Amino acid sequence: MEGGRTPEEGPLGYEFAREEEARAAAADLDRRFSERELSGLRIYRVRWNGNFIVEAVFSSGTPGSRIEDARALLGESGRSVHPDDLADYKRATQEGQGGLPDWVRRFFGGRG
Repeated sequence: MEGGRTPEEGPLGYEFAREEEARAAAADLDRRFSERELSGLRIYRVRWNGNFIVEAVFSSGTPGSRIEDARALLGESGRSVHPDDLADYKRATQEGQGGLPDWVRRFFGGRG
């Protein structure tokens, strides 16, 4: 099973070449899953290649079969993003919202 993660292990991330595809996939997830199952849904724009990432966070009570349904839906036009790459991208995005990146603060002896 590709990316065989359980809900507790983190969100699903899928990359799309066009914003319309990412928005359509996110809207589809929003329609097909209840708020109890799908606890978070976000679209990121990837600055260095112009693509878009859909991040879907599922609650711990969501059955694995439902998460597989989400993978299938997102995989129709998106490409799976490795969980570490998704985490790195999110961290880089947060660091880019002002202030210095954590590694710069640590390098100069600040707390990060």
